[in-house]
Amino acid sequence: MEKKLRQPEPVTPQAKPPVAPAQTQHPDFIVLDSVYGRFIVNRYCAGHAQSLVSTGKTHIEAELNNIRAILKTLPNDCLIVDGGANIGFVAVPAALAVREKRGIIHAFEPQRMMANALCGTIALNSFDNIYVHNCALGSAPGRLFLPKIDYGKPADFGMVSLSEKQQGEGVDVVTLDSRDLPRCDFFKLDVEGFEVPALLGARKTIEKFEPWCWIEYWMTGQENIMKCFSGLKYRFFQMDKLNMLCAPESRLKGSDISTNAPEIGVSIAPAVPKD
Repeated sequence: MEKKLRQPEPVTPQAKPPVAPAQTQHPDFIVLDSVYGRFIVNRYCAGHAQSLVSTGKTHIEAELNNIRAILKTLPNDCLIVDGGANIGFVAVPAALAVREKRGIIHAFEPQRMMANALCGTIALNSFDNIYVHNCALGSAPGRLFLPKIDYGKPADFGMVSLSEKQQGEGVDVVTLDSRDLPRCDFFKLDVEGFEVPALLGARKTIEKFEPWCWIEYWMTGQENIMKCFSGLKYRFFQMDKLNMLCAPESRLKGSDISTNAPEIGVSIAPAVPKD
């Protein structure tokens, strides 16, 4: 019997799986280990990533040592406000410092990407005592604008200032007083020249709770900051070239805190640190 050769059945070509586009650049934000846990940082931000890589610590450790000395004096269930939190180089160490005493931190950061990075750091380390607010602190509710920011180019993203000029992203502005906080024990403020509006919007909170206030002064000036405490019983100390401590007399007298930093507006010799 003659066998017939049959042509093979036509084969339907299989669709090729999609090919992922080539990675053209490194991610702007990376995860780095530190003595405080894992931080999400911008790889191009001046000082931040380099310090964590080389030392495992932040570039502001001297400042943090002074802040932690004050945080040790705070009571249980204390509340800390971090105005201008950036990626959390103060908020995260503060959260660790007050965790055992059930302290919480409210961190305000207007840059959306920096606030996102801080939220990621919180999730990576299970810091359940930090609350992030993606907004700015000011003297009245409103809306201001950030400049256009390229997070893929080297810059100091901690020196970004708000403006009324519509240029980059819009940012909601709130007053600290409007938050109706149950208490406030420590108020850190580093908002690139916006310190006075932020303090004016926190006047009732400061009057009511008399928090320690750690404020960056170099853009605003010490005198302008001191005027915001007019009528209140506060003393002022220049802690370094950038920051001043506004110390409420009620808390200063009741603590073992002493400083050899020069007292602003007082000509007497500075206090000697206690043993």
